[in-house]
Amino acid sequence: MVRTFILKSSEGRTAPDFSIKSLAGSGGRMDLVARCVIAAFATPRGIRKDAVLSIVLEGPPNPPITVTIDGRELNRMFISEVEAAGALRDALSGRPPKGVRVERKGFERLIREMPRESLYYLHENGEEIGRVKIGKDPIFVLGDQKGIDERGERVLDEAGARRVSLGPISYLASHCIVIINNELDQIIVGE
Repeated sequence: MVRTFILKSSEGRTAPDFSIKSLAGSGGRMDLVARCVIAAFATPRGIRKDAVLSIVLEGPPNPPITVTIDGRELNRMFISEVEAAGALRDALSGRPPKGVRVERKGFERLIREMPRESLYYLHENGEEIGRVKIGKDPIFVLGDQKGIDERGERVLDEAGARRVSLGPISYLASHCIVIINNELDQIIVGE
């Protein structure tokens, strides 16, 4: 099972001009993006090889750009926000690390390319994830601190994304990724 996460980053910079020392300010919340990278791939035993993270950057100066990180191809783990943001900055500079690719692609196009039966949209009013039979190679879509806007929700609805919830409390995007990884790890162990 390969689990894919799609993060819609409404403010994430689309140029490598952000400061590693000020990720929340100059980077358009690249701190949030960096934490999601760590959550998707870092484990005590090394790189999580069964995960893919696509980050749709929609901030200035030239949106949209999608950065995809594939754990099956990564050869180094990012264990700090600075390391993860450095890899993102390198990718946006045209020097992507192994396992990272950059495409001129927006949220709508990316979602439309995904198999309908595999899409799950993390939403507070969705069906509780523990009651949902998660299919093979699931794709989980989540927003940043602003969530997914109305247009993005329409795209997800048209694509047949199933709304699922992690419970009655809102979590940080990176925490959602960790919780989902745990849920999926329990399913795999139980099989």
